[in-house]
Amino acid sequence: MSITLELSDEVTQQAEQYARQQGRSLAALVEEYLRQLAAKPVPPLAPAVQELYGILDLPAGFDYKTQRDERAS
Repeated sequence: MSITLELSDEVTQQAEQYARQQGRSLAALVEEYLRQLAAKPVPPLAPAVQELYGILDLPAGFDYKTQRDERAS
């Protein structure tokens, strides 16, 4: 399976340079990193957070980023 990621040019250039220094492809580094993330156990939510989880009923299509950005300006 292949995926497409959109990254800034600066990050892409730095990552490609790092991959070359390691003698590996950027794809191999990303795959290894994602494997490591997937292998880490996910810590349980704190009880106080667990109590709050799911209490908001937001409308379909709600975009918190838009709301956040509008309030910040």
